Amino acid sequence: MRVSSKKRILFLIAHEGFNDRELLDPKAILEDRGIEVDIASTLAGECHGMGGTKVMAPLAIDDVKPYEYDGIVIVGGLGAKIYLSGNAKVHALLKSFYKAGKLVAAIGRGRHALSEVGLFGENFSYGPKVEIRGHVIAARPPATTPGWTSKDFGRLLADHLMAPSG
Repeated sequence: MRVSSKKRILFLIAHEGFNDRELLDPKAILEDRGIEVDIASTLAGECHGMGGTKVMAPLAIDDVKPYEYDGIVIVGGLGAKIYLSGNAKVHALLKSFYKAGKLVAAIGRGRHALSEVGLFGENFSYGPKVEIRGHVIAARPPATTPGWTSKDFGRLLADHLMAPSG
């Protein structure tokens, strides 16, 4: 079990085709606020973003221990739709985090995984820039949503994680 009082969040990305900005901008904001960020993917190792970013995911999905985290974020991009949305292991992780009352969030095409487990509806191409239902946050893709950025999403995540509980 985790002993540290520091907030810790897991970003789950596709091993190829994740949205670079949807990972890097929120990650930087969370780290600036003192929140520890880990990255997991469908495969541990080097992952490739749609814009050419390469990041290391030290954890594969099977290695994730939900009790070590305060929340999970599914990063969008074409790879999220291909590798994460229909993945039974991703579904199990999302359900585990949700049942434990932890933050469950997704941005862009990452929302499809939330939809697959019943945590987000079919509101993919219209509606508000972000929908919050308790501890579930579903954010539209910034590239198609005027006035909404990946940095805004990062600030929203940080505010949610740092809010007093109860």
